[in-house]
Amino acid sequence: MNFFKQLIVTVALAASAFAAHADTFINKDIGAPGDFNNTWTFLGVNDTAHVAGKLFDDFFIFNVPDTQYISVTLTSLLRGNANGVSFQDGGFLIYTYSDGDVVAAVDATKSNTVTGGAWLLGSGTYGLYVAGSYLLNGGNYGGQILGTPLAAVPEPSSIVMLLAGMALVAGVAQRRRRG
Repeated sequence: MNFFKQLIVTVALAASAFAAHADTFINKDIGAPGDFNNTWTFLGVNDTAHVAGKLFDDFFIFNVPDTQYISVTLTSLLRGNANGVSFQDGGFLIYTYSDGDVVAAVDATKSNTVTGGAWLLGSGTYGLYVAGSYLLNGGNYGGQILGTPLAAVPEPSSIVMLLAGMALVAGVAQRRRRG
């Protein structure tokens, strides 16, 4: 729980210093409303030297075009036969970009992979804060954000038409049995 408090404080400080981290933001757009192919991948930010033992905290911005379930996966990229980063010293947060309110937080339990979701996010702009440490010089990570639109809910008139059609078919079948 202490990690989450530290992350919340870090995000709050980062929200007040966005201008200083402008080069770490990578604008992403999940897609147009109604677009069901809402997946993209990204790489860790390359604005600092990736030195073994150094901690990192990266920020990404993404847009949710309409209400969707959002899940996030982060994976250490291999250098030779070894993982380049560890998320065990961190994890990730999803927060609203406008006010910095934390929507979701995941504390890493595995060193080289972190997965979390599915959180229901409304249309808007969100931030993804990723924290961890480099295990190797030049280590890096990749990630994927997946947006899954809500299932379509039929209109009441469609349900009434379906029931009326079923009643008509049942009536015709009943009439054929009698006659």
